[in-house]
Amino acid sequence: MTLDEKVHGLRLHVIQRAEQLGNVSRACREAGISRALFYRWRQRLERYGQDGVHPRRHRAQPGRPVQLAAETERLVLSVAVSAATWGARRIAAYLQHRWPLRVAPSTVQRALRRAGLATRRQRLTVLEHRALQTAGLLTERTRRTLWQGQHGPTRHVIAHEPGELVCLDTFYIGQLKGVGKVWQITACDAACSYGVAWLLPAHTAAAAAHFLRRIVMPLYRRAGWRLRRVLTDGGPEFKGAFDEACRARGLRHTRTKPRHAWTNGFVERLQGTILQEHWRVAFRRRYFTSRTALQRSLDRFMQSYNHERPHQGYRVRGRTPAALFWGAARA
Repeated sequence: MTLDEKVHGLRLHVIQRAEQLGNVSRACREAGISRALFYRWRQRLERYGQDGVHPRRHRAQPGRPVQLAAETERLVLSVAVSAATWGARRIAAYLQHRWPLRVAPSTVQRALRRAGLATRRQRLTVLEHRALQTAGLLTERTRRTLWQGQHGPTRHVIAHEPGELVCLDTFYIGQLKGVGKVWQITACDAACSYGVAWLLPAHTAAAAAHFLRRIVMPLYRRAGWRLRRVLTDGGPEFKGAFDEACRARGLRHTRTKPRHAWTNGFVERLQGTILQEHWRVAFRRRYFTSRTALQRSLDRFMQSYNHERPHQGYRVRGRTPAALFWGAARA
C-alpha cells in the first residue's frame, strides 16, 4: 500500500467514523484534525465520490528550457574561464561588443550555473588548474586574485618561505586509561606545510613555550631557516610564559580574532588529518599504556606526512613538505 492509498483510506475512515458516532467534533479529536478540514473532505466526497478525497498529486513544474545554442554556450564558458573575475553582466556586455551577440546577463548566469562556474571562486579554481597543467606554476596575478577573493581584503595568511609564519594550535586527544589526559600541540609552516606535533605533558603556557624553545626553533636552525612569526588562537596556553618566550627570542606573536578559527586553517587542517588518518586508526590497532609509546607512534606518522606523502595544495604542488623545508640545508 502506497502512502497516497493510506492517506485516502484515513480520510474515508474519519468520515465513516463521524457518521457512526453522530458527532463530528469527537471524530475530529480522535483523528487529530480540525472540523474545517473534515467538512472540506466531506464536501469533496459528496461532490466527486471517493476519488474526491484522494490526495492531490503536486507535480513539479518543468524548468525554463535552455535558450542558448551549444556553440554560444561554449563561447560564454570560455570567456568566463579566461576572465574569471568577470560577472554575468560584464560577460554579456563583452559578447555584445566583441561579437554581435546579444545574451541577457540572467541567461549567462544560468549557463555558468549549469557548468558549475556560477561563483568567482569556482571560475578561479578552474583557471588555477589550467595554469598548473600548462605552466606548472601559478602566476603572481592568479595567486593574488585567489587570495583577495571577492570583497578585496585577503582571506588567507601568506608566507613565501619557511619560517616566515608558523601556525600553532592544540587539541585534546582524550583521557586514556593508564595514561591520563592527553593534549597535542601542532605546528604547521604556512609556506611549505611542514608539520611538527608533540604531546604536551600539561595543557599550560609553560609546556607550549617549552615546545617552541626546545623543538620548533632548533628544528628551523638545523634546516637553515630563521623563525620570525608564530600565529595562534587566544587560548590560555599561548599567553604568559609563551608570550615571554616569543619576546625573548625576537619572535612576532600574532593571534586570530575570536571565533575566526579559519584564519589558522593550515594547522587546523593538519590536526584534522592527524586525527582522521592516525589517531582514529592507531587507537583501533593497539592499546597504548604510556606517553612515550604515543609520541613514537605520532613521530612515525609525521615522518610519513613530511617526507613520503606528496601534497597537492597550491603551496607544495605535488612535492613533499620536507623537500621544501630542508632545501636550504641541502643547498
